[in-house]
Amino acid sequence: MTPAAENLRILLERRNIDGFLEAFESYRQQHTVEPVVTALTQRVFPPLLRQAFLEDQLQPATLVRLYRMVRSSRLVLVEDDLLAGINLRINEAMRQAEPETATPVLPLVTGDDIKAKEVRWSPPGATDGRRVPATEMKRVAIVSAFSFGTWSAVDAFDFRRNACASQQEREFLRAVRQFFPSLQAYPNMPLKNFIDIDKLEATVPARVRNYAWAAQVDVLLCTADEDPVAGIELDSVDHDTEEAAERDELKNLLFKLAGLPLVRIRADDEKAVRAEDFYDLLMAESKTLDALRPRRMRPRRTHDFLVPAESATHTAPARAARG
Repeated sequence: MTPAAENLRILLERRNIDGFLEAFESYRQQHTVEPVVTALTQRVFPPLLRQAFLEDQLQPATLVRLYRMVRSSRLVLVEDDLLAGINLRINEAMRQAEPETATPVLPLVTGDDIKAKEVRWSPPGATDGRRVPATEMKRVAIVSAFSFGTWSAVDAFDFRRNACASQQEREFLRAVRQFFPSLQAYPNMPLKNFIDIDKLEATVPARVRNYAWAAQVDVLLCTADEDPVAGIELDSVDHDTEEAAERDELKNLLFKLAGLPLVRIRADDEKAVRAEDFYDLLMAESKTLDALRPRRMRPRRTHDFLVPAESATHTAPARAARG
């Protein structure tokens, strides 16, 4: 899923219909529609719009934008109840949002507006002059554009998402797991899950603590007992800004206070998305990364020791007798 498509999915997840329509207009001008975006507009968007109609949540300007997008075919809506809902509200919305526009405006065409036309037609060879009604048919051409890429049907739903935000993150995680086969690697792990931020209250200012509550690390390495070992960050040009550099310094500080190493990896080719490329990067940092491997790995004990019940009850009197 491209960043633009991911942004559309997030806006729908937040039920931000006006933001989605604005972003979708921009998307249509710059991109060929991806299958995942088509799924968003045809599966996810309609029930959200229907709910917004029921709860009367749409602002007049949003309704006007929606009406124009549907009328110009930039956004396809096929459900008659949604088209009728727009028609029911558009004139009042237009008067509020754009008083200079003449009303009523042309309504959107619904299924009820398409009437079957009666055509007098006689079968070849009919001698009794019978007339049969028929529906006028039109030829419809459907043009589809395809491009190479990876896409899963689950991306079309707004209730579930992959733990990795992009294909690049998935490939990087695969490379890390191959490089550290004896460790557990978790993507996009919040710092609050493995750093006790409350204990930092007397150590760092409130600004750093607030950042810690919201920040996450690209990959967290853990032992089999889920004890954190180190963090790995996949940096890119997005980290070159002054604001991003400040956030990176805060994250470095938090890892240092927690006693955990944080290794930063940066690809020479920002478009590299293969696990093999990332594995080569990890190999180039093998001296640093090998130091992260625990020298001894054993399960965390949940008790100090076990004493057989028979030994505890029968040997103690014997010792007392010998004494």
